[in-house]
Amino acid sequence: MQLAESAYTQLRNMILSGELAPGLGITESGIVERLAIGKTPVREAMRRLVLEGLLDVTPRLGYTVAGISLDHVMELFDLLTIVEVAAAQASAGNLDDLMLQRLDALSDIGYDPDDHDSMVRFIESNAEFHITIAQGSGNRRLADLIALLMTESRRFAQIANLSGAHGQAVTEQHKAIVSALRTRDRNRIADAVTAHLRHSASLVLDSLHEVSVAV
Repeated sequence: MQLAESAYTQLRNMILSGELAPGLGITESGIVERLAIGKTPVREAMRRLVLEGLLDVTPRLGYTVAGISLDHVMELFDLLTIVEVAAAQASAGNLDDLMLQRLDALSDIGYDPDDHDSMVRFIESNAEFHITIAQGSGNRRLADLIALLMTESRRFAQIANLSGAHGQAVTEQHKAIVSALRTRDRNRIADAVTAHLRHSASLVLDSLHEVSVAV
């Protein structure tokens, strides 16, 4: 069981981080060699990832890392908008000054588009920002769901054309969310969270469109 879980975690992270790119064909034997884990736990891990939609399987042809489609992006951001608005509204009265200051600090973390390490820090701080707010809701299941969706959205960083202007926009949008949380105004919170997620979705969708046109 531990080996299967380890294989699942490692393989899933390789897909989410872009180490295994969308559309890449992979084999069971290749993953066994790469992870240095036995065939049975790797097979179980790959079956789980097929059920999660991160791997596609074709009989007699093998596995392919699932692509990122327009429908996939829209569905995920639609769901994020629903759950994150609810979580932020619920957390408004629970976030103390220290937590709000932490959110402000996370908002200030930008990135250099040409610096991989700074991009990694930005992606991690962005996830922490959203998950911190979700945890403030006091609803563990809701927070766990948002954490799961934020992890899945890491795949979008592979295709999104992240410019310096986008980083500045995210900083401003995050600060608008923190400002709305301080007022505890439910409508203002909903507007700030929705505007931020719409901006992120548009960036990914535009990038996907550019890729499809180029092809």
